[in-house]
Amino acid sequence: MFEDHPTVEDFAGFLQDASRLGHAARNARILRHLLAECPACRGQLQAMGWPARRLERLVHLPGSRNAQDESAAAAGFDYANAFARADEAVSDLLAATPQPAVPPGQLLEELDGTARDRQIALVEEDERFASPRLVHWLIERSHVDRYSDPDAMLHWASVARSIATRCSPETLGSAARVADLRARAWGQYGNALRVAGRLREAAEAMITARSYLETGTGEPALHAKLAEQAASLHTFQRRFDAAIASLEEAAEIYRQLGESHALARTLVQQAIASLYAGNPESAVEILNRAIPLIDHEEDPHLLLAACHNLVHSYMELDRPEQALSLYTETRELYREFSDTLIQLRSGWQEGRILRDLGHLRAAETALIQARSGFMERGLMYEVAVVSLDLAALYVKMRATEDVRQIVVAAVPIFRALGVDREALASLLQLQQVADQEQEALELIRFLNARIEPFSQRRLLR
Repeated sequence: MFEDHPTVEDFAGFLQDASRLGHAARNARILRHLLAECPACRGQLQAMGWPARRLERLVHLPGSRNAQDESAAAAGFDYANAFARADEAVSDLLAATPQPAVPPGQLLEELDGTARDRQIALVEEDERFASPRLVHWLIERSHVDRYSDPDAMLHWASVARSIATRCSPETLGSAARVADLRARAWGQYGNALRVAGRLREAAEAMITARSYLETGTGEPALHAKLAEQAASLHTFQRRFDAAIASLEEAAEIYRQLGESHALARTLVQQAIASLYAGNPESAVEILNRAIPLIDHEEDPHLLLAACHNLVHSYMELDRPEQALSLYTETRELYREFSDTLIQLRSGWQEGRILRDLGHLRAAETALIQARSGFMERGLMYEVAVVSLDLAALYVKMRATEDVRQIVVAAVPIFRALGVDREALASLLQLQQVADQEQEALELIRFLNARIEPFSQRRLLR
């Protein structure tokens, strides 16, 4: 079908950076060969380590091929329309990005010099701020703030979304690239709304992000990122099957792209969803596959989250010895972070391990400290769960008066969370059965299940 096949050097340059200036003709020739399923070129790429499924991701184009196309091809279909669509998509992919009139760094300085409550108005009123590079920087700034400052996370995502909405095809070279930019910005905005607990608005934002994705360039990595963000929302909504399905979709894309760290990130999220769904066995298996893939230097939070949830999974499986062994090995990892919330979670986890191993007084000290710390930060869900952990500890110690005092202190916390009357009645009943270990522990398990939906800060997300 074709002559003048691309060389190994052509393919190497294309795979390294398809958007480099001066190579548009080479790149277009390569994509034409691949879109036409040139056997010589596909064989060359497979010899270079690119399997067939990964190649499909590389040349994926929105609406470029489906079962109807295959049937038409078998019947001698005229490829003119298909190549017209391919030419348009290739143009979108390879279009050079115009140089901005004002350097993005200068725009960022002006933005930072403006009062926060005026920043969105500024970017909407001043056309100079319609800068795609600025959108990317603000998305990254929002992402960095996800642990330390959820309000700032939402603010920067809101500013990024506003700017992306004002970016035109002229600023990026094509309408499809603008759609990608808006999909990325709306995805981050939806993720920030999720962290803020505004789940209905988060769901609406993710729908908008998905609609932009469908009109974009078909970039696989962006598709995978939005699938991850949708999965996080599904987990908060307790739609664990939907979360796992979205994460499996993202993981397959990252696997085909050879992005091992991103693959590890999706596996950790999948394990957390499995853990919340009541399947700690699956969580352990997934986390043990994910941890060797994690780049500690690139994302120490991810490694900590993986180890933290693996410890939690072992505890759910009633394997406290393994939990303690892993916790001891990763204690230095916890100390790398100055974030007080991470330190509180570490102490909480240590207290639960000590309790399950029978070191009850040491466990009591750790749990009381964790409870006080969460109380100071106004994290009522965490205070409620640690209170139940303390109640279980006192039941094991046969300290019935301590159980009753914990219940009295927990009642206003449960009311602040908005639990129903049945849960409140069960909490009060715990006072009456404090000296009956089996019945008391059953009530505590029931109460843990009833308040789980009130969590907005999942374990080391």
